[in-house]
Amino acid sequence: MNKNIFQGFKIVSLVLLTLTNATSQQKIPLYNSIQSCDLNKKDRIVERDGSTYIYEVEYPEIWYYAANNKDVNKPAVMIIPGGGYTFLSITNEGISIAKWLNELGIDAFMLKHRLPNNYKGICKQNVAYSDASKAIELIRANSKKWDIDPNNVGVIGFSAGGHLASSISTKGIKGIDKPDFAILVYPVITMSMDKQTWTFSSLFGDNPDKSIVQDYSNDLNVNQETPPTILIHSNNDEGTPPENSISYYSALRKNNIPASIHIWQDGGHGYGLANGRGTIESWTKIVKEWIILRGVIN
Repeated sequence: MNKNIFQGFKIVSLVLLTLTNATSQQKIPLYNSIQSCDLNKKDRIVERDGSTYIYEVEYPEIWYYAANNKDVNKPAVMIIPGGGYTFLSITNEGISIAKWLNELGIDAFMLKHRLPNNYKGICKQNVAYSDASKAIELIRANSKKWDIDPNNVGVIGFSAGGHLASSISTKGIKGIDKPDFAILVYPVITMSMDKQTWTFSSLFGDNPDKSIVQDYSNDLNVNQETPPTILIHSNNDEGTPPENSISYYSALRKNNIPASIHIWQDGGHGYGLANGRGTIESWTKIVKEWIILRGVIN
């Protein structure tokens, strides 16, 4: 190998190691054994334009970022990055969100879940949902150890991560693997045979059964135990049109679930914290006001 290239690899590795140690408080495995769908899977991580993306997951984890406050019975939020169920946008919709939540006094857990795009058959629908469900259970099971209120555990999901967050919100069991509140940011909600998007293809593959598709169209699965939810979207989002959030919000209203929806004119899609992206940058302020209203924080 060329000496200069080798030195470059060493520098990149050192930077990545330093970044991981500086931002990740604790990496906690979801399972104590290899799962049945996971033979021959490896972590596949891509660095691009200063951001980290995970395209394949060997060991599902939650990355625990503890807030600096020493309060007992703190709130906690699980973060689910987006990426069309093909990759996880770790930097933009994961680590940066954890830091923001920590500033609010909230313990954050970023979910590194298995990606449906890497699987076939029934595993495609099972892997991500199983990981999200297990993660919420794990957070609650360790709530005393981490000084977390087990009745104040929320979820925030972006794009396909918003779909997964709404899946556990509608299918989970209250007090076990269902979050107590949900923040959905430009979420994928509606699954349609007529509009087979990137996320749709990753989750279902070719020619899925219509009944399975309907089961994962989460605007159709809202019920009276779905948690209070705030939805954040942009009118000019071409990747995931705001009708996704509107249909979910309408379903929440029909079931008398406390809900809020905010749609900005600008922002597009995939903006994370939206720093410097126009008026959409105010979404974090709106969410902070909402979680204060909900009594999540003071």
